[in-house]
Amino acid sequence: MINEIHSFKPTRIDVVEKLRAQLPGKNLFQLADEVGVWVQVGSKKNKGWVGQTVEKVAGLSTSNEQKKDGSDFELKTTSLIKKEKGFEPKETIKITQLNPNSILEEEFQASSFWDKLGRLILVTYWYPQPKLALMENIYSVNVVNPELIKPIQRFWEDVKYLVCSGEIRNHINLGTSDDLIQLRPLGDGRQFSICPVTGESFPSRAFYATKKLIKLLMSSEAA
Repeated sequence: MINEIHSFKPTRIDVVEKLRAQLPGKNLFQLADEVGVWVQVGSKKNKGWVGQTVEKVAGLSTSNEQKKDGSDFELKTTSLIKKEKGFEPKETIKITQLNPNSILEEEFQASSFWDKLGRLILVTYWYPQPKLALMENIYSVNVVNPELIKPIQRFWEDVKYLVCSGEIRNHINLGTSDDLIQLRPLGDGRQFSICPVTGESFPSRAFYATKKLIKLLMSSEAA
């Protein structure tokens, strides 16, 4: 039986324990039905159904607000592909949307970006067959390795500089798959932000963790 959503903010330990008790061996499609998350209606598919299901199982709000999920963590889900030598990330993970006004006032260590990325609960899953989605693992990540933090911080500071200089609208994408972080437009392309320096609008961007970073976060070196 899935617990009801609580009004208080659970801790990382609370959520990890709950997920480890309720997710292993369970078909996420079945869990989605139990907690009232729709997967597909006709030809329309809910792309965020796994994340919404895991959030409900954990007792969290499923809103898209930029605040953290809990008191000391951010919960993310990502799908994997099973290879001969193990699992590989299938996709990038959206960390948080770029807020041009906020980033001007922030320092990296206290930024909303690092608040979400620095301490993750990462739930990975895979599809052994159609209509069967299983949890692969639950990673309680605390990024403290300076050699991992440095390039991430440099990337964030480059983005801040582009906002401060008013040049952000001229850069559609920042970062490649060989980097740890990317900044790119949101999927639907219909949201716009305002540059606080020039006053011009530009397609809203978001920070994404690349598959390369996800692999590092899944390793014991990053946790």
